[in-house]
Amino acid sequence: MILEEILSAIREDQKVLIPDSWAQGRTTFGGLTGAILCEATARDTDPARRLRNFEVGFVRPLEAFKPFDVQVETLANGKTVTIKSARIVQGDKVRATARADYVLPIESNVTIETFIPPLLKDKKESVLLQGDHLPSFFQHFDNHIATEGMPFSGQDIPQLGGWMRFKDAPTKMTASSLVCLTDSWPPSAASHYKGFKPLSTLSWSIHFANLIHEVSTTDYLGYLSKANFAENGLSSSQAEIWGAQGQLLARSFQTNLIYG
Repeated sequence: MILEEILSAIREDQKVLIPDSWAQGRTTFGGLTGAILCEATARDTDPARRLRNFEVGFVRPLEAFKPFDVQVETLANGKTVTIKSARIVQGDKVRATARADYVLPIESNVTIETFIPPLLKDKKESVLLQGDHLPSFFQHFDNHIATEGMPFSGQDIPQLGGWMRFKDAPTKMTASSLVCLTDSWPPSAASHYKGFKPLSTLSWSIHFANLIHEVSTTDYLGYLSKANFAENGLSSSQAEIWGAQGQLLARSFQTNLIYG
């Protein structure tokens, strides 16, 4: 089952079971979990209001092939801002939570653009992200590493990035699909570890910039994550995501746990 089929069911408020192909150990891939929550908050939201901030908290493993419910609550619906919360419940236990801030564009003469796309290796010179140790969900992505840092290589290089897209391109790029795509990379701190280590995301926040729907789903998007710090198995990182024309699409902030 591809991402578009899952999100379509969520959009139509239909029940869906997550297949093993989206597994990450004993839980569902966090990017898909975030995408499901994001899509649920978009349901019945004024389409003129754009998603500007999305925050996810991972509470317990979301198991594949087991029923779950997505509960959404509108916390505020003012003239400019709609704020929604969502959570996934499975087996009477909360598995993940989210907050989404939708904002109606405001007329303004002020535009600040400070983003400059990082100079990364061309995709043809990059290394395909692959390996026997990678979780099942990697089969859905086409990612190429363009930085010196390689996951679980034992290198003291606190950054990781390159080019990414879906193997099965969705009909259009949405905030939900970008959430899923962004999480397809290991944390930047993974480069410092020698040999594969189990990991999980604790919290995640994405700030959206330019219009997502203008992005071609067949284009490779740029991604570069830099570690803020890492200690006692916890790492903090921030990443930039940009389009084929060099336009900033989002900034991502994550805390991860790496075991080992």
